[in-house]
Amino acid sequence: MNVQQKCPKCRSKKIDLTESINRLLYTINYALVLAVLAWIGISVKGTPVIFLFLGLSGAFVLFAIRLALEKRKVIKCLCLDCGERWQTVPNPKENAAR
Repeated sequence: MNVQQKCPKCRSKKIDLTESINRLLYTINYALVLAVLAWIGISVKGTPVIFLFLGLSGAFVLFAIRLALEKRKVIKCLCLDCGERWQTVPNPKENAAR
């Protein structure tokens, strides 16, 4: 993780880091994937085996979405000395290359 290790205001090294992803976006994607899979299962009048495979494929899709969101997570920094707050991304060089 390439995060600025000093406060930009007071140059203190006492920093509290909090990583987060966009939870609202993840929740919407989660509900959308489950709704689409349920609609597919109901429309083909699925047997329990079909619902099992739909559940497994849904888990894979949600895993891929989680990985994509994990690349775009935000790191919130808080200086413990002066109280300055700022945000950064984990790997700015990697994100700039995209």
